Amino acid sequence: MPFKFNGFDHFQLTAPLGTEKETRYFFTEVLGCPEVEKPDSLSHFDSLWFDMGKHIMHIGLDEDHHAEKRGHPAFDIENIQELMDRLDEHGIAYEEDSNMPGARRFYTYSFFGHRMEFLEWNDQPETLKEGKRKLI
Repeated sequence: MPFKFNGFDHFQLTAPLGTEKETRYFFTEVLGCPEVEKPDSLSHFDSLWFDMGKHIMHIGLDEDHHAEKRGHPAFDIENIQELMDRLDEHGIAYEEDSNMPGARRFYTYSFFGHRMEFLEWNDQPETLKEGKRKLI
């Protein structure tokens, strides 16, 4: 039986070692994502985990942290305006982008320089829908 992809299980970004407080603040207070307890067998790793809905975000605390400027996670969310309002309340800059047909989206670089994309689909193109993607 051939293997198949079911989607992402989790993904990871890094933060500078020693920034646990700032990392927790960004994910729990600003984005409203609860922290997830790691399994005991992984508790020795310098990392924090956050519930992002369908997936878990791992934040590895790394003394050799380098921010991703181009590579980035993109979050499919509901009520994007509410998130934008929350970022405004916390003084976090973002940039709206209208290049994706059928979506309202924006980028922020606020989390230790990483690019993070947030989008809300209003009319997703058929060629991007699961099961109907046009493969090349």
